[in-house]
Amino acid sequence: MFGTVVALVNRMEIWMSRTPMRRLAAATASLAVLAGGITVGLGASVAQAAPACALSQSVTEKWAGSLGTPYTVSKEIVGDGTVAPGGTVTYLTKVSGSGALVNEIRDFHPAGFQLVKARLNVKWVLGGQQWEDVTGTVVTGNNSVKATGTGWTTAGGAVIALETTYKVPDNAVVGTKIDSGAGTKIVLAGGDWNIDPMGVCVTVRQPNPVEAGAGSLEDLGFGSVNSGSGQVFGSVTDPQGSMTNVISGVLGNVLGNMS
Repeated sequence: MFGTVVALVNRMEIWMSRTPMRRLAAATASLAVLAGGITVGLGASVAQAAPACALSQSVTEKWAGSLGTPYTVSKEIVGDGTVAPGGTVTYLTKVSGSGALVNEIRDFHPAGFQLVKARLNVKWVLGGQQWEDVTGTVVTGNNSVKATGTGWTTAGGAVIALETTYKVPDNAVVGTKIDSGAGTKIVLAGGDWNIDPMGVCVTVRQPNPVEAGAGSLEDLGFGSVNSGSGQVFGSVTDPQGSMTNVISGVLGNVLGNMS
């Protein structure tokens, strides 16, 4: 009898010692997921480590609410991905899919970045894909810029695009890579995404001679090589454009303002 009690006590001690360890392991795993980066708020949450810094990233998912149809959120930096302290940088965030309406698109910008301009490109019944200045109507706060609507279609290859241009803080540290994110709300069950950070990073560089000596190109009336436009860098459906388009667009901005 005594031996049975001792054995039972020993088993209880082992169980009690293991339970906290299991709880600790579970808690550690949860913290690792929370700190990992990307969290997509679909019907069944998906979490993964934030990818390495790049000029563009995209996330494609399908879930129960999409009936197996995939949708994509992508983001890129327009230009070469570098900016001097006090300069401007432009991001292009896009949502695409197979027919569902999108009523919200979000850009998550680094802390301290100040919105200069925002443009929205959606497909209209009359006029097709068109740009619209939405600087005065977007919702800002919590390091994000959000454009909302009654519903923009993704049918027929239509893309919803939000172009945002920001002024970088004057005290940005040269050499740092600053991450950003994106999000959307698709009119489907579980179609609310937030991907922040996303691994779309701008690199702070040394000011060029013009910027260091006399301010930015905008101050001189020459336009800016730090900011871009969907019109210069290609269409919304092919935003990368070609290097020829990039060079000719930049030179056209500069030389045009000198005439």
